[in-house]
Amino acid sequence: MIQSILKWFKTPYFYNPSVKFKLKISFFHGLFVFLFLYIFRPFYLYSFQEIILQYTLGLGLGAFVGTFIVLYIPPLIFKNYFHEENWTIGRNLLLILTGVTFIAILLWYFGEMFKEPYNLKSFSFLEFLFYTFLISIFPLTFFVFLNEKNIRRKRRKRARLINKHNTEKLKKVEEKIKVIKEENGDSKVEIFSENQKESIKFRLKELVYITSQGNYASFFIKKNNILKEKVLRITLTEINKILADNSSILRCHKSYIVNTKFIKDISGNARGYLLKSDILPFDIPVSRKFSKQSLLKLLK
Repeated sequence: MIQSILKWFKTPYFYNPSVKFKLKISFFHGLFVFLFLYIFRPFYLYSFQEIILQYTLGLGLGAFVGTFIVLYIPPLIFKNYFHEENWTIGRNLLLILTGVTFIAILLWYFGEMFKEPYNLKSFSFLEFLFYTFLISIFPLTFFVFLNEKNIRRKRRKRARLINKHNTEKLKKVEEKIKVIKEENGDSKVEIFSENQKESIKFRLKELVYITSQGNYASFFIKKNNILKEKVLRITLTEINKILADNSSILRCHKSYIVNTKFIKDISGNARGYLLKSDILPFDIPVSRKFSKQSLLKLLK
């Protein structure tokens, strides 16, 4: 049970770095807090009749400022932590909890300013924190859901577009360093290990994918309808340089290089894209920093 929860916390989650998006969330969060408190007047606010507009408007403004500070400032300081490639459900939940706590501190101090002049009921910080969570959980949950829904819709739409155009137009294979021409005209590649003592030869049309295994790379090659694995001491970065001129060979993830000729389908959701192949029992992930231009190569 605990392992399942920890695994769920580590699940990749989309992080939107757009300042416009952060302003939008902050604005609507502050607007919701103001309207909710002003209209319904919970938590003894019915006794604040003389200053209800100023008080609730100030709380709404504080919610706006606090939300934007939490969304905007930490990513500028901790860039690696907030990098889209590293973002997970757990980190997103931690950000929400931190944000609501920070907002509660701001609003509590703001409320204390009104206590003495207007002889208002005093709340302890823990009470205020509890009330802030009760009010903020609804708009923040809504925006998290809406953001994921929009990203999922956009990625599914793009995946359908890629699948629609991913036809046999990727047949032409360009030559690269160490390409040997055989008599039948079929391109063959030879890749040497880091110490130049070992090498692997294979036809480009038979290469399905390559994955990293520490300091080694595993080449999966299809021969006679059987997928065979060959291992060589070399990094995917070096392999990618060697095969860079081949339009059908793409590094789609830090741990995968794929031959797009074997990719039959692409699916997309809020977490990212997955490449599907008829000859593989699993889906190959696409890095969240994989550029739009690289995805569009599948359309050619």
